[in-house]
Amino acid sequence: MRKRRTAAWFMAAAMVMGSLAGCGQKAAPETTAAQTSEAKKEETAAAEETKAEAESTGEQVELKVFGFKTGAEEGAIPELIEQFNKENPDIKVVYEGISNAGGYQDVLTARLASGQGDDVFFANPNYLPQLQEAGYTEDLSDMPVVKKYSGLVKDLLTINDSIPGLGMEVAVFGMFSNLDVLKEAGIDHAPANYKEFLEDCEILKKAGKTPVVAGAKDGTGVAILSLAKSMDPVYQASDKMDQIARMNSGELKFGDVMQPGFALVEDLISKGYLDGSKALVYAAGQDDIAEFAKGEAGFMPGGSWFVAGLESAAPDMNYTLGGIPVEDDDSLILINAGVRVCINSSSEKKDAARKFVEFFTGLDSMNAYVASQNSFNPRTDGASTDNDVVEPAAERLSAARMVPWVDSAFDIAVVSPWADARTFTANVAGGDSVDNAVKDLNAQVENNLKLK
Repeated sequence: MRKRRTAAWFMAAAMVMGSLAGCGQKAAPETTAAQTSEAKKEETAAAEETKAEAESTGEQVELKVFGFKTGAEEGAIPELIEQFNKENPDIKVVYEGISNAGGYQDVLTARLASGQGDDVFFANPNYLPQLQEAGYTEDLSDMPVVKKYSGLVKDLLTINDSIPGLGMEVAVFGMFSNLDVLKEAGIDHAPANYKEFLEDCEILKKAGKTPVVAGAKDGTGVAILSLAKSMDPVYQASDKMDQIARMNSGELKFGDVMQPGFALVEDLISKGYLDGSKALVYAAGQDDIAEFAKGEAGFMPGGSWFVAGLESAAPDMNYTLGGIPVEDDDSLILINAGVRVCINSSSEKKDAARKFVEFFTGLDSMNAYVASQNSFNPRTDGASTDNDVVEPAAERLSAARMVPWVDSAFDIAVVSPWADARTFTANVAGGDSVDNAVKDLNAQVENNLKLK
């Protein structure tokens, strides 16, 4: 199976103004016309020389970029920053990264609120509406890349009739399957639906293997399962926008909508296929990858960007990333127009920032980015990853069997599907009952409505 090393990435930059200087000459007391003409030529030449020297010694502008891609997840970011800096010698892009697990969102919010925000920053889509409402983002609707986005991506990026952040990829959550472990247990293919998934988990359990490894320290690993199960019917419905509006108003209780997903996770735990207590101490994209890489587990819910970590931890593993098998008839993926690149509305280097962001969202840059992420290009003229590992997930994308895990149609002050799914599904993994999870989530939404 052909594989490519990957990770994740991003970057930004700025532009510089050279200082200009002029030069004057003192006129001679009495000169002829010829002397005057010659003096003017010399004065003009001297002025041009002085101007050129001033431009060539202009101060280099430093553009600060802050993002949540660190370590292996940086992917193509360092190379793209180096390329931009070489092509723009008067600009120096400086990138600083803090992982989401390391508190990126809190640091970003604190910096912006204090007026010390970086010129360009990455935004997690589920928090971007709040950043926009607070006035921290520039509207990037006029950037060239917007015309190259698909209709679906434009819809996901548009918040309050503007685009506060440009999407760098269509990221995917799916289910990893260790094909060697499955084969050893007598299973010849990854599960295509929930029935097959349960059958495979039982076979693996009896064979002494771990059916499912999940990283749910922040709820991610279990929320992938619950959100896919619960929100699929909403997005398949012809009145999906009406349903979302009724969830925002509280008329349609979000806890009730999430009940099937909570019940599915509880079922997997009760059958011994998923260890909820262990999942809650595993960090997504780190501890779960390390456990899965040992070659004793059949399945792991996770993102396309996990591939880089897996290829590093288990380069010889034979595995795929496919749909999440939570439906009776088929499987689906969760998608997101992820890694939103934003320009700080308070930056004093907006022209430079736009120059860099235009470079970053250019065709070649975005092709390099998605290749390093094993993800999919949101540009209609772009190339997505050609890694065989994610081909099953790509097939689900082509079949339109997908649900966004972040959608700006939701009023996140009331209902934040991804954040709420992580919190309350983690409660179920920790032993809370499905009924309590539903009740508590509904109560939270009611309180949020009262606070608006």
